[in-house]
Amino acid sequence: MPTSGLCRPLGWGCRSAAREEPEGRHSDRRRDARDLYPEEAAMADVDVNRADPLEAWAEPLEAWLGDSRISKDRARRAVLAFGRLSAWMTGRGLGAEDVDEDVIDAYIELERQRSGSTVPAAAQYLPLVKRFLAARGVLVLRPPVSRARHGRPRLSGGPLDELVLDLVAWLRDQGYAPGTATSVACTAARLSNWMARQGLGARDLDDALLTRFVASQARGRRRHPSSVRRIVTVRKFLLATGLITAPLPPPPSRSPSEQLLQEWTEHLRTRRGVSQGWATEARRFAAGFLAELPVDPDGQRLWDGVDAATVNRYVTRHGEGYSLSSRRHLVSSMRGLLDWAFLTGRLDRAISAGVLRPAPAVPGLPRALSAAQVQALIAAADTSTPAGRRDRAIVVLISRLALRAGEVAALALDELNWHAGTLVVHGKGGRVLTLPIPTDVGQALVDYLRDGRPPGAVDRAVFTRLRPPLVGLSSKGISGVIAHLATEAGLGTVHAHALRHTAATAVLAAGGSLIEARALLGHARTDTTMVYARTDLAALRDLVTSWGKVPGP
Repeated sequence: MPTSGLCRPLGWGCRSAAREEPEGRHSDRRRDARDLYPEEAAMADVDVNRADPLEAWAEPLEAWLGDSRISKDRARRAVLAFGRLSAWMTGRGLGAEDVDEDVIDAYIELERQRSGSTVPAAAQYLPLVKRFLAARGVLVLRPPVSRARHGRPRLSGGPLDELVLDLVAWLRDQGYAPGTATSVACTAARLSNWMARQGLGARDLDDALLTRFVASQARGRRRHPSSVRRIVTVRKFLLATGLITAPLPPPPSRSPSEQLLQEWTEHLRTRRGVSQGWATEARRFAAGFLAELPVDPDGQRLWDGVDAATVNRYVTRHGEGYSLSSRRHLVSSMRGLLDWAFLTGRLDRAISAGVLRPAPAVPGLPRALSAAQVQALIAAADTSTPAGRRDRAIVVLISRLALRAGEVAALALDELNWHAGTLVVHGKGGRVLTLPIPTDVGQALVDYLRDGRPPGAVDRAVFTRLRPPLVGLSSKGISGVIAHLATEAGLGTVHAHALRHTAATAVLAAGGSLIEARALLGHARTDTTMVYARTDLAALRDLVTSWGKVPGP
């Protein structure tokens, strides 16, 4: 065989296939290796006249390395490693037909053990030989081994090892981003490792232990400040799986005034059937009045001096700065409180009728948006993103069907009847409305549900968050969407209720009646809808006689 332009490979013209090593500790290691691997020790006495199985591939390898733009020094070392591999195969009685990845890997492992190095020359340069032989069809490379851990942390050891795997699956089901999920799982692994060092088991998990762990992460050699944030998500998982229980809040020590308010609001909820929001607002209005009542030696509030004049003075003073609607709510709350006090024997006579209502004010027209402003809101939603498709569907839905923000938030997938072309809305006061789905509303919903709603949502709400936890948007979230789009469109402050007014006025402007507007808005009484009658001035002009003319028969 002609001499290579790079070198004369070991085993093809060299006296020894083994690299000479100086005497000393390396020679001692070589003697130990020969004792352990007597077959491989024969590599030092290879007969140079024997035909090596890979000799025919020496020059093609050199040419391939040159074409691959491998540096001359690296190519030379690869050819030397190839020669030693061929000599080793000769000593084992292996032929060219026996070469595969397993044979090459076995040789690399023996070289690693012989040299005592984790990366001997064989491990550095024979991968190039593998690529060459694969390119020539001599062997088939194994598929690459994936290093992805799919969110599983590397740190292990502790009583929560199996639990960390469950946490990884839970985070994936909840829709957490891969980076966030990995960080949370690493925090849980550090918790498990810390518990092992403390001699603790899974049964010791509680909020106090988590607090101690977070404190340990803030100092020392093993400190991880991110644990303060990520332990919150770990705790959510532990609560969801029942491994820890949330501590019960201590029983509140109610003052006499708080006790009265609690009894009264329970009466409003159970006997009067008012909503929780109304009861909370009424409680806030009445709290100041009860705090002003005198107290007897036992700490109980005295009602003896309460009369209509006292309540009116409180309403006048307390209602300053409030809107007309809030002052009316204040009066209604005080009348309800006085009626309850009479029914429970705290007052000896009914005096609620003596509480005066605030002076009426001329109500203003509903603040509706123009068609151009509505289109600007719709155009502000970037439909190339899931968030934009969701926001556009919300604007179209409210502006066409006059829904409240809370009704949009409560809309569920099961309430969309695509075959009938209707949707079910749960309105105020427990009213249930069935409304048609206009074409533009249906198309906006379909675009969002197909390409915008996250597939890992944990509930059946139509409009959900796009960041974990993937739950339905609240009414504040719906209002926030409208406010954000209004800012993007340069419209200033626009509330979601303005779109509801816009839909109602559009019904009247198109020739619809107040009865139809009432059905769309879901009002319980027609007089509530009457405010929209003042918005269509053109229709009202047909009902009156022009100045200076006598009405005809």
